[in-house]
Amino acid sequence: MQLHPEVAAMARDCAQIRQSLHRIPESGFEEYKTSAYILDFLKRYPPDSVHTLSETGIKATYYTPGATETIAFRADMDSLSIRERNDVPYKSEHAGRMHACGHDGHMTMLLLFARLLSQNRDKLGVNVVLLFQPAEEGKCGASRMVQDGALTDPDVGKIYGIHLWPDIPRGKIGVRWGPMMAKACEFDITAHGLSSHGASPQMGVDAIVAAATLITMLQTALTRNIDPLSGALLTIGKIDGGVTRNIIADEVVMNATLRVFSEDVYIQLMRRIRAMASGVAEATSADFEIKELQHYPCVDNPRELVEDFYRYVDMDDLVIADPVLIAEDFSCYQQEIPGLFLFLGVGGGKNKVPLHNPLFDFDEDALLVGVELYRRLAGL
Repeated sequence: MQLHPEVAAMARDCAQIRQSLHRIPESGFEEYKTSAYILDFLKRYPPDSVHTLSETGIKATYYTPGATETIAFRADMDSLSIRERNDVPYKSEHAGRMHACGHDGHMTMLLLFARLLSQNRDKLGVNVVLLFQPAEEGKCGASRMVQDGALTDPDVGKIYGIHLWPDIPRGKIGVRWGPMMAKACEFDITAHGLSSHGASPQMGVDAIVAAATLITMLQTALTRNIDPLSGALLTIGKIDGGVTRNIIADEVVMNATLRVFSEDVYIQLMRRIRAMASGVAEATSADFEIKELQHYPCVDNPRELVEDFYRYVDMDDLVIADPVLIAEDFSCYQQEIPGLFLFLGVGGGKNKVPLHNPLFDFDEDALLVGVELYRRLAGL
C-alpha cells in the first residue's frame, strides 16, 4: 500500500511506541501503566476531550465544527497470561504477561493516528472518537465501554477496528462481509454425584464416570446434529474433579467453549447439550448443572461498509479473509452501530508463529499500513 509521506515518516516512532508498550503488558481492567502511557502521549497531540471509561479505558474525541458525522476507531489494550520467550531488548518486563495477540500494535496504530488528527485538524471533516479499550481477552471490555458511553456524546455513526493477523502476508488487508469471527459462549458443566469409598462404589454415584460419559457423547453434538458446512466448534479445555485415588468423586467441573457463526446453530447446540446431559443424568444417577458464562457475539461485517471500504484501497492490497472460529468483542460495538473489522497481515519477517504464542512477534512497519487506512477512512 502506498503510504502518505506523513505516515511513512512515522516509521521510527512506530517501532519505539510499539516496543515501549510491549514491555508493559497488563491484565484486563488493570492496564494502569498502559493507560498512563497513552494519556501522556495524547497530551502532546491533545484531543478536544479525553475521558477515562471502564477503569482503564480511554475515549479521546477530536471535534470538527459543523460536522454531522462521527466515526470511531478502536484498539484493545490488555495482554495474555503467557511467559514471553522472545530474546529481544523490548521483552516483557511483567513476569507471566505478554502482548502475544498484537494489542501493543493496535494501540500504536491508534496513537500515531491521533498525531495525524492533531496535526491535520484543518483537513478533518468529521468528528473522530478514538477508543482505547481494556479487557478484550475474555472479559468483554467492549461491553463495559458501551455501557460507560463510548458511543455517545457525540453519537457515533460507525466504528472501525483492525487486528494483526499472522496468516496474511505483511501489509495486506484481510476483509470479508458477513460473519468473520465466531460467536463464543464459555460455559461450565458440573456433574454432581455422591461420594463413597472406592471399595464400595455401589454406595455412591461416580461423578467422574458420569462426566466422562457426557464428554464422549458431546462429540456427536456437532458431528451428527449440525450441518458440517455451518462452522461450529465445541471444546472442553479443562476438567477438575475427585479427591484421591480411593474415593468415588462427588463432583467434576468441566470448562467448555462453544464457537459458532449462527445464532440458530448456537440455540440448537445448547439445546442438544442440555438434552445429552439430561440423558446421562438419567443413566448414571448423577445430576448436571450447566452455567453459561461469557458471551461474545459474532463479528459480522455489514456488506455496505465493506463495499464502501473498497473505495479507500487498491484491490491488490486486499485479501478475502476466511472466517475464523476465534472470538472478538469488537462484535459488541457492532450490536449497537455499523462496524467494520479488518485483519492486517503481519506474516513473514519476524513473525514465525501464530497468535497467543510465547514467541509471537512482528515487524512494526506493517503497522504503518493500518495508520494509512485510518487516515483514509477519516478523510485526511
